[in-house]
Amino acid sequence: MIRLATFLFLLGLASATLSAQTPSLPSDVYRSVLRIEVATQVPDYQTPWNSGRFSGGIGTGFLIGKNRILTNAHVVSNARRVLITVYGSPKKYPAKVVFIAHDCDLALLEVDDFKDFEAFPTFEFGEVPSLESQVRVIGYPVGGDRLSVTRGVVSRIDFQPYSHSRADSHLVVQIDAAINPGNSGGPVVQDGKVVGVAFQGLRQADNTGYIIPTPVVRRFLKDVEDGSYDQYVDLGISEFPLHNPAMRTALGLPNDGNGVLVTNVIPTSASDGILKPGDILMSLDGKPVDSAGMITIDGENVNLNEIVERKYAGDKV
Repeated sequence: MIRLATFLFLLGLASATLSAQTPSLPSDVYRSVLRIEVATQVPDYQTPWNSGRFSGGIGTGFLIGKNRILTNAHVVSNARRVLITVYGSPKKYPAKVVFIAHDCDLALLEVDDFKDFEAFPTFEFGEVPSLESQVRVIGYPVGGDRLSVTRGVVSRIDFQPYSHSRADSHLVVQIDAAINPGNSGGPVVQDGKVVGVAFQGLRQADNTGYIIPTPVVRRFLKDVEDGSYDQYVDLGISEFPLHNPAMRTALGLPNDGNGVLVTNVIPTSASDGILKPGDILMSLDGKPVDSAGMITIDGENVNLNEIVERKYAGDKV
């Protein structure tokens, strides 16, 4: 009796400690994570006289304001019909795409009738999660029709290509929670706030998923405030790292680990006529550029292009 009572007490203590460390989300917040059902028609560019093939898929979105549903661009790309389902309800609500940004894989939707969503809570945005911190991924991945919640740890903060456009690179946060088809567009939550949007995984590795961090999300939302999306701006240069001491000596640079070599300037780009091949780029906006082409923003080393990523057309750098 004494041993059993002691075991039960210790078990209860461990459970209480775990709950204190990882507080659960309010149950009503789950209503604001929405299942998105999309019917698509993909154009046939090789035979454009054909109507294109029909297909469909499932994604996730979440409420960030009155009739403002955030999701991924690839979830609703080429959509011909979009239906929204609320957690625990069989009813499907027709929706439409208001803004779509293929370069950063984000989109804003709105439902035709927002009346049933009026009482739903909306998500707030937090900051970029720190390394080794824990996050939760909420969505509707393959394997079932009901909501799924998984946990992961932030394992990397990087600057990588987004697979939707296959051309644009932006800030990404890597987590060790699996992000499967259907998770796309779902909120990644830490301390009750959204710190990212789930959008892609890595097939060559286990439990490696990527989220779009809040700086990218905030930029998209600010860009569409005027009623149109103006896309990302670009510095328009190619750079080469300057690690080699002999190369630095030939260029007349001290071996202090700073500066990158400009190898190409795209004609008509923002840098055309200001920078030229052979220039050494030492800093951007007062932030030193190291010999690997990295700068420090908010305590994290990121690619120098992240400075431009957070600016808009007409801004100066």
